[in-house]
Amino acid sequence: MVNIPISESHRTLRDPFFSICIPQYNRTDFLVAACDSFASQKFNNFEVCISDDCSTDGKEDDLLSCLKRLKVCFVYSRTESNIRYDANLRNAISLSKGKYVLLMGNDDALSDPDSLQAIYDELVRFEPVAAAITNYRDLTSGKIYRRMTTTGVLGYGPGVAVSNFRNYSFLGGVIFRADAARKCATEALDGSEMYQMFLGTRLVAAGGRLLAIDRVCIDKDVRVPGQVVDSYRTRPRLLSCPIVERPLPMVRLLEVVAAGLDSYHEGVDRQANLFRVVRQLYRFTYPFWIVEYRRVQSWRYALGVFLALRPTRIAKGLSLSNCVTLRLWVNYIYVGLAALTVPISAFDVLRPHFYSLAKRIQSL
Repeated sequence: MVNIPISESHRTLRDPFFSICIPQYNRTDFLVAACDSFASQKFNNFEVCISDDCSTDGKEDDLLSCLKRLKVCFVYSRTESNIRYDANLRNAISLSKGKYVLLMGNDDALSDPDSLQAIYDELVRFEPVAAAITNYRDLTSGKIYRRMTTTGVLGYGPGVAVSNFRNYSFLGGVIFRADAARKCATEALDGSEMYQMFLGTRLVAAGGRLLAIDRVCIDKDVRVPGQVVDSYRTRPRLLSCPIVERPLPMVRLLEVVAAGLDSYHEGVDRQANLFRVVRQLYRFTYPFWIVEYRRVQSWRYALGVFLALRPTRIAKGLSLSNCVTLRLWVNYIYVGLAALTVPISAFDVLRPHFYSLAKRIQSL
């Protein structure tokens, strides 16, 4: 792990219950806007841990001034060079002193003044808990994403880990037992942009209990007047788009989850669990992104995404049986062809049904 000296600290709590851990890079105005939601919490036994990945927007002083003005307990550090998302998230967690780390993006806010209290109540009620997941609201669309449809312990072990790995995709509202998360620290998956998925899978596969919290606690995509967050949707279309492989971070999804399951499943169970992981990738995550890139770029660009997600690439380095490999190729081809040919308007109509189906299949 990269050792980053703390450049600013205002720690007034010896044993906070929560450490709100934020991997920060640019978008500082959005993080400043989100800080108001921290200061308004009725539950105040928390600290904010920010690891800034050598931001270039020149607004560090604005952020620190805001935190001091709001009298929030915080610790802030800044990297000397850009280390990217996974290492930056790991460093934010390493700064924590709380019993639990609550992960948030730098443009996420707590939904209301009771959010931390509600999470605290459920963690205490269902102790011991290794990982917990809440629901969130997209402020751009107003849509509520119910990753969790019930409140209670979902279980533990490799099977539960495999059923829920996709719920860690969105960082905000993911909670881990802090000491366990720090013990799992690894640089092996840097560049995957899915470090929280590894942590959640590892903690639950190792026997930690996973808690579902059916409450909207996070507001995604805080708005700042006159500013737009950079994303794949805002990038200009490639006018001359060659058909070449276009690997997205999800190319490493199987590697990330397999690392989380490592040594906690063996033999037939290992083959079955890895197949369940890729089945979810190919049936839900993968077609969504192909259609999205048809929408924001072009069919040729989406074809490049399709080519980069072939089984021989995503399963590289993993020992899969011939039966599992064949089933992966079947899923890859028929789902990919559908995603490349179904009209986007039809996909938009069917999307709520796909989402409901995905929630049901998670438990299979």
